Amino acid sequence: MKILRLSFVNYKRMVKDKGKLLMMLIVPLLVILGVSFTANRGGYSTGVNIAFSIEDKGGYAKELLESLNIEDNIFYNREEAMELLEDNEVVAVYTLPKNFTEKIKNGEKPDIGAFKREEGNTTLPMEMNIEKEINKKLKEEVLLKNDIIKDKKELYKFNTKTQIKRDNKEANGDLFLVVFMIIYFTILSSNSIGDEIVLMKRQKILSRAMTTANKGYEIMGSLCLAILFLQVSMNLLVLFIGKLILKYPIIDFHIIFINIVLASLFSITFTIFLTRIFEEQGVVSLGTVIFSVGSLFLSLIALDGDLYPKVPMVIKNLGKFVPQYWLLDSIEKSKLFPNTIVLLLMILALFTAGNFKFRDFVNRG
Repeated sequence: MKILRLSFVNYKRMVKDKGKLLMMLIVPLLVILGVSFTANRGGYSTGVNIAFSIEDKGGYAKELLESLNIEDNIFYNREEAMELLEDNEVVAVYTLPKNFTEKIKNGEKPDIGAFKREEGNTTLPMEMNIEKEINKKLKEEVLLKNDIIKDKKELYKFNTKTQIKRDNKEANGDLFLVVFMIIYFTILSSNSIGDEIVLMKRQKILSRAMTTANKGYEIMGSLCLAILFLQVSMNLLVLFIGKLILKYPIIDFHIIFINIVLASLFSITFTIFLTRIFEEQGVVSLGTVIFSVGSLFLSLIALDGDLYPKVPMVIKNLGKFVPQYWLLDSIEKSKLFPNTIVLLLMILALFTAGNFKFRDFVNRG
């Protein structure tokens, strides 16, 4: 009860900053809506941003690009496509292999080669849409091959009334993108938590709390709970506002909720850990930003290593040691175990390290 009472006091103090609350809501929402509209309308594929090299001997590669409304920078010679990349006219070149159609007809997922410039890091919406279209084509072929349907039109004729049940459910593309962005912003915004702790230390709020009967872990625990409740409530608000605008179905809400909570807990405990080490706002903020961006790309490489054939296996395996990998894997595959256990162990380790000799930290400086 003592921790809950202290948490409520901290929460009331935080919600007084209306500007920060608006930023927590508006910034993620604007970015999410912008990325979603761009992805759905195919804006990422226009101009000279991305090129495709078609080596497919069948017709499915061409159908894929047509379904994505891609008309520019399509080549049937890889060297011509790579010239654009070398001249910095595109950020990425995707190659559709010779056996693209053959593999899909056999119910196998084809390997798509990806060549990117170092700064070509804005292709995630494109890759997600390619993945979605390939999965749709695979589903058609599997159902036709097993005589479950006689014609592809049957698959979509009653799609508003039927539901295909699978053992491993996957999140809707728009929903996954929104939750992905929420998790990214949650971990990226953890630098503000470090600012909060340093400010409380400078204003002697922490030292005054230590003069009471409260223990160090109770003080930090109450602060974590207050920030957690604020972050989770704002993130859920973003999720539901996005649902109203983008019309995506919320599948397995309990899994999404748990992962949002775990992402917030990790960002809080990670920042507390960094604050205990450096004790400088600028260094803590820089550290959280570098970790957020770096761990994001490591997790994406680990989640779908086939898209990055030239990346060493050690880098792909390293991505499994960052929280985003376990969070996104849980959302994508709609599963909680062992992901939740791994994340809780990370959070517990960081919280324990952050509370070590807490009184010395408060009284120092």
